[in-house]
Amino acid sequence: MEYEIAGKEDIEELYALQLRAFESEAEMIGSRSVPALMESREENRADFDHWTVLVRRDEAGRIIGAVRYRKLGDHIDVGRLMVAPEHRNRGVASDLMRAVEEMTREDTFELYTCTKSYSNIRLYEQLGYRIFKEERGERDLSFAYMRKTIENGKAETH
Repeated sequence: MEYEIAGKEDIEELYALQLRAFESEAEMIGSRSVPALMESREENRADFDHWTVLVRRDEAGRIIGAVRYRKLGDHIDVGRLMVAPEHRNRGVASDLMRAVEEMTREDTFELYTCTKSYSNIRLYEQLGYRIFKEERGERDLSFAYMRKTIENGKAETH
């Protein structure tokens, strides 16, 4: 699959995808307090410059999947993995995550997801991530913080 780095011209399309993609998570966990849904258009636009956003487009050029990442201390912080609902279960999310690893060539990656996001946790575990802590959020949610460490080209499991 082909991927590219999103530009400022993609911000509006990415925000629309974010709202669509995270709506199903809100339904699954029974809460609208999902951080991606709580973010305003202005907050999203302001935050864009702090991340590299990797996107996958369909044949018509529409963004069907995205993930953002940035170097944060000793690891790569990964966030907002999202796939358009009609393109799910086709390997887009897994491929985006692997692309981040290949593009950054770092050895430690961290992310978080809601503890009730069982399908997300399962996907991340299949990709080699492991929960290293859980925290209660500001609202009615708890979050699982997950890490993947690659040593000698292989994911380390703890």
